[in-house]
Amino acid sequence: MALVSRADVKTYLGISGAGDDDLLDDLVASAESIVAQFTHRTFDASSSAKKFDAQGDVEGATLHFSGGLELAGEPSAVSNGDGTALVADTDYVMVPLNRFPAYGLQMLPSSSNYWQGKSNGDHVNAISVTGSWGYSTSPPNDVVQAAKRLSAFLYRQRDTNADADRPLIVEGVTILPSSLPKDVERMLAPYVMIGW
Repeated sequence: MALVSRADVKTYLGISGAGDDDLLDDLVASAESIVAQFTHRTFDASSSAKKFDAQGDVEGATLHFSGGLELAGEPSAVSNGDGTALVADTDYVMVPLNRFPAYGLQMLPSSSNYWQGKSNGDHVNAISVTGSWGYSTSPPNDVVQAAKRLSAFLYRQRDTNADADRPLIVEGVTILPSSLPKDVERMLAPYVMIGW
């Protein structure tokens, strides 16, 4: 799922014709890539299975999702060890509790399960978690607005030859630099992943 559609950007820019549709599609994709790079997050979560290391990704009773992965909701399946041991959702809680996105799973003390490697001793890729990976299954409104605003900004920049690091004044008109707009940065700042 895209953060913003070409139609949304055309409405935002007041464009009715189809002459720049291909360009707008490219700019929407670029804007979404910039949002992801700036925040170090994925806002259009997709469901898949991810594998984790039973030693390197486990600390005590907690499985930490490595590589900056986040779960946008409860996992649909968790397997442990050789992949045949399904872990019931009553055996673990999400980390952090009662809030998404989650960055790990913690085995409950009441559970007889523990995070384990494969029966042959391998610990790499021994734990599998299936779920919607990303910040959210539906992007927050301010992130959508930032992507729309950034797409429009990129569209308007196509005809500018301004320096990227300073504003220019030409015939009394200030031409802003072609770096990321400050309002877009402000909209995205609360979503920047901690630690990046």
